[in-house]
Amino acid sequence: MDKKRIFIAIPISHRLQEEILRWEKKYKKLPVRWLSGKNIHITLIPPWYEDNLEAIIEKLKEIKGKPFNLEFNRVSYGPNLKQPRLIWAEGKAPKKIIYLKSELEKIFPEHKSDYNNWLMHITIARFEPEMFSYFPIKTLNEKVLWRDNISSFVLMESHLSRSGADYEVLEEFKF
Repeated sequence: MDKKRIFIAIPISHRLQEEILRWEKKYKKLPVRWLSGKNIHITLIPPWYEDNLEAIIEKLKEIKGKPFNLEFNRVSYGPNLKQPRLIWAEGKAPKKIIYLKSELEKIFPEHKSDYNNWLMHITIARFEPEMFSYFPIKTLNEKVLWRDNISSFVLMESHLSRSGADYEVLEEFKF
């Protein structure tokens, strides 16, 4: 069996996808690769290559959680202002998502993120850092109020290509 590039994420609702797409219309002139609605998610465990999906799915079935609400309140360039390469929406992580992430990290410690201070965010667009000097807008710090109700997490596969990644849900795990 071929190894697949997989990761664990929280999908966002179609309603929130549409809200983000409406917001993007104001910034369509930026030289970025906008993520399609189905590709917008919150990464809990970053990508890794795996050939035993059945074992991963069985481990994920053990995770129990309860539905929760998310709120995103700011859209900005990320992950840092010195060398931005993303447009993302940020929000304060509720306790239930932090608990879910920590439970997943206990099961998959070898795939834990390298970042100590995890920031709850959704990537909206990607761009090459060297392109930033051509941006007509150098500062992006827009207040938003985007909310979503979360009742599951997913195992996703990342298909890489020259035009960017495309994501496919392999399995959904409801709370």
